[in-house]
Amino acid sequence: MIPQNRSYDINRRPTLQFFVLTLALFSIVCLYPSGIFAQNLPQSDPFDVEIPLEFSEVRKALDRDDYDQALKLLSNLRIKSVKEKNKVLQEEVISTMKQVNQQKREFAKVRQSYETLKKKSIDPKAYKQVGDFYCAVKADWKKGLLLLSKSGNPALRQTVLADLKRPTIPAQQAQLADAWWKLAAQEKGNVRKAYQLRGRYWYLQARPRLPIKERVGREKKLQQIIIEADKIVIWNQHNGSYSDRGTTECIVTLLYKGKSVWRQKAQIPWEPDTPADRVLRPPHVRFDQVRIDVTKIRGKGGGLGEVEVFDGNINVARNSSTIANGYWEKNPSFHPNNLTNGNKTGQSGFWLLDNDQKGWALVDMINFLQQP
Repeated sequence: MIPQNRSYDINRRPTLQFFVLTLALFSIVCLYPSGIFAQNLPQSDPFDVEIPLEFSEVRKALDRDDYDQALKLLSNLRIKSVKEKNKVLQEEVISTMKQVNQQKREFAKVRQSYETLKKKSIDPKAYKQVGDFYCAVKADWKKGLLLLSKSGNPALRQTVLADLKRPTIPAQQAQLADAWWKLAAQEKGNVRKAYQLRGRYWYLQARPRLPIKERVGREKKLQQIIIEADKIVIWNQHNGSYSDRGTTECIVTLLYKGKSVWRQKAQIPWEPDTPADRVLRPPHVRFDQVRIDVTKIRGKGGGLGEVEVFDGNINVARNSSTIANGYWEKNPSFHPNNLTNGNKTGQSGFWLLDNDQKGWALVDMINFLQQP
């Protein structure tokens, strides 16, 4: 899917003009006169991906499954990035072109089923095949779940309907995780991985509020999920309206079973009143922890706003446990758990180190780590 929230003009500050493009912004009838998505889609999904304004037309083309048009638009963006000597935009365009080409190839495999559904045919097998494509390949779970809800698998239909209700009770979230994992065991390849990560998402939502006895077996399930890093986004913070703290350099290390499998030093941009981030691209390596060592600070002290780690198009760091060598005056408002809570504004929900201190934070993809 499309790259994450960033503004790519290196001559100006990043802006807050990011948005999530949902089909609610478009006419369903206009985009899909065939009626495949004739009913309204959910307004949002936990795996929604935010995109920069520069890629909005590309996003629209992909929403229409017009991959040739998307590639044409990306080619134009690439030319623009070269002329402007904008390396950040150029890297994102190249990465996105690879993803779109992959989506185009995979779409060709389900094209016949897609055309079947365009004819308003009631074909449970086609719904399953195309639905899996949207979820596992495009990471468009809004469309994918809608299609899977009409598949011929009763257990899958029931799981999807439960998912669409967005449960908030821990026991229900854990049961939903179990259901996705059970379905994943019947699948292979990228569909298996997609179902596993969906179950993982719901379990991590429930885990902090589950008793220990209900976590033991499910923790073992987490260990069975192979998680690989394709992209890391490190978000800075500016201590809200004070704009007096931040990080300017850090070392990011991916670990697997306690050993480093990838490491990179990164300069982190900082802005006084708006989000700023740095994107890193590890070589699709398996990991179970990510450690960030803050080596240079700005102003009164260091800290970060958010850490995102993408396996494909899914941020697997979201809601993962996080610990650190410390946080500002033991104030829970600046706890390291804020690094995976989804808040990237820099205004609130960030991790702060004590005054004038460097430090580290560790995000664990599997274990339930708790720091007082």
